[in-house]
Amino acid sequence: MILRRLGRSMASVHQRYRIIEKIDAGGMAEIYRGEAVSLEGFARQVAIKRILPSMCTDPKFVAMFLDEARLSMQLTHANIVQIFDIGKADDTYFVVMELIDGLNLRRLLQRSVDRDDKITVALACYITIEVAKALSYAHERRDSDGKSLGIVHRDVSPPNVLLSNRGEIKLTDFGLAKAASHVQHSDADVIKGKYSYLSPEVVDGKPVDPRADVYSTGIMLWEMLCGRKLFAGKTDMDTVELVRRGQVPKPSTVRAEVDDELDKIVMKILAKSPKRRFQSARAVEQALAGYLFKHNKRVTASDVASYLSSSEDQQSPSTLDLKALLNAEFEQQVQAGAISLTLGQLALSPASLTTASASRLDVSDMLTELQALPLEDIEGQEDRDATVSIEDRLDLGEVGGSPKIADGAGGSRIWLTLALTVGALAIGFWLWQSGLV
Repeated sequence: MILRRLGRSMASVHQRYRIIEKIDAGGMAEIYRGEAVSLEGFARQVAIKRILPSMCTDPKFVAMFLDEARLSMQLTHANIVQIFDIGKADDTYFVVMELIDGLNLRRLLQRSVDRDDKITVALACYITIEVAKALSYAHERRDSDGKSLGIVHRDVSPPNVLLSNRGEIKLTDFGLAKAASHVQHSDADVIKGKYSYLSPEVVDGKPVDPRADVYSTGIMLWEMLCGRKLFAGKTDMDTVELVRRGQVPKPSTVRAEVDDELDKIVMKILAKSPKRRFQSARAVEQALAGYLFKHNKRVTASDVASYLSSSEDQQSPSTLDLKALLNAEFEQQVQAGAISLTLGQLALSPASLTTASASRLDVSDMLTELQALPLEDIEGQEDRDATVSIEDRLDLGEVGGSPKIADGAGGSRIWLTLALTVGALAIGFWLWQSGLV
């Protein structure tokens, strides 16, 4: 019903677009799969990004959204998601863009961890090269008068790197981008981006330039090579502090396949001082391409497509249903959406803990690591967006803290403690019976 209403409302302004299904949603906007239909009846599938009506009352956010659309429409590159049109319907704005059938890098990284199947060294380098191509194009873009647009993406992170089923790599979401042409200028004392992918100079409130994007790209490369997060504190404040320190282990200390030459490239991308870093995304692209060529590591889009296809074809690991292991009192709260679970920093939804992930958990510590978190903190917990005033940085610990459950909300603490104890013991027994621990 909602999709039909949305489709009718858009059709009243733009007869060419038809909504098919919702494919993603966030706290500020939602994305639909749709069709652009020409007068002759020809149609092609597109993605339609729509601001949530509740956000349209914020002029600053609307200006930022429109800035992203204007900026992206100026960027025509094989490695950047293309914007086709901007529209308005029912007092909300939407953007029509290229539809990418596939998944983002964050999901690919999670899949590789779940299946204990690290992305190959060559493939990690290739994906980084493609992202660097997109960034070098954006960083070097000039207007009709030959003046630099001064574009800095500022949110280069795995969720914003899309991989199509055909092996294409595309950078998206220039919503936080800094550009001279923007109507809505960013505040100089505001941190923007995702905590785990910020650069040290951004955290310190220093001026942002393309080298900040280079650093963020290096974080993604390190994580693809090592199969784990580079900067992941227990709280947002801890994560920001890790970024500020800029202490990066050599990838070879985590993965033996990484040789000294690649080590040096990665560590130069991730140099804490921008002056010691690669000075441009193009330099990163050339260094990694030279490395692959020198070592006869040939990678193409077809290799990316094959990797995505093979990982999809693997049999999915069996699923451990957490709800079936918890008592009825706790299960009712989970079903009501009052709480969800985490194991350490691993966010869990009921019935979504796989044996591949569970086999790497220390069951003896589960009782101390199970926490109750609001449902809103589950999606993308470790990759939360940061829009934090410099003056408020010391309060970030409060953002990342785990809220306690009120005594009267859905059951007493005694019931919750009992439920967690029973659940943890049952999980431990199940894993022992299955031979996973």
